[in-house]
Order: sequence, then C-alpha cells, then structure tokens
Amino acid sequence: MRRTLGSLFFSRGALLLATAGLNFACSSDANKKDACTPDDGDGIISEPARVFLTVTDSQFEPILVATQNTSEITLELTNEGTTPHGFVVDCKPTPNTDGCPMQSCFPRESKIAAVPPGQSMTIRFETPLVEGIYEFHSDVAQDTELTPGQFIIQ
Repeated sequence: MRRTLGSLFFSRGALLLATAGLNFACSSDANKKDACTPDDGDGIISEPARVFLTVTDSQFEPILVATQNTSEITLELTNEGTTPHGFVVDCKPTPNTDGCPMQSCFPRESKIAAVPPGQSMTIRFETPLVEGIYEFHSDVAQDTELTPGQFIIQ
C-alpha cells in the first residue's frame, strides 16, 4: 500500500499530538503540589541510619540525634542505668490554617517499652516527613528527672 507524503505527515503529526497530550496530562498530575506535603529543606530524604542510644538513670547519650526525613532508622537502646527505662518521641505541633494535620508524629513502632538494666532493645521505624526538633524521653513513671533528648529531622 502506497501512502502519500501528506497522509504520512498527517499520521505522524497525529501521533505526536497524542503523545504530547498524554505527556501533558501525566506531567500536570505529577507537578501538582499537595498543600500538606512540606518542602524538604536540604533536599535529602530516605537516608537509612543506625542509631545507638544509651540511657542511664540521669540522661540519654547522645542527647541529640540527627537524621533525614522519611528515613528507615534502626535504633538500639541500651540501658546502663539501675532501673528500667523506655523510649518515646513526642509529636511536634505543626500549626496551620490550610486544613493540614496539626501535628507530626513518629510512628508507633518507634516506641520502646521499659528496658531492664543491662539490657538492650533494637527497633526499626521510618522518621516523619516534617522536619524539625522532636523531643524524646522515657515514659516510665519514675523517670521524671531523666533529661530528655532531641531527635532532629533534617
């Protein structure tokens, strides 16, 4: 079957137009920004990390832990104190007026129940997307004097 130059040009033009339309439709969805998704300040996300945390009867060591947002964290808590100590991260307020969540929290997998003296516990969790400083502490009732630490999400 023999095609004329005009019909070949028309067929290719229609194909290019259809492809362009499809790309535009896909890219317009991809470029829509969710108002509740914060920008990433340093451009680094999903950077796995292993964190070693020690707790005594007076404090956590290190007192500051810095990781990236949406990162898979393996955290090992070792109790070098004389009484049981736990680990929990407080939520961070995210005040806004655009209907987004009013707080950002670590997942429930990031909580460690009371670890007996001389023992360790290892957990895995993903850090939140919202960057900032999240305070961590022991939620054991007798640990009110235990100095809290800070989880810094960058």
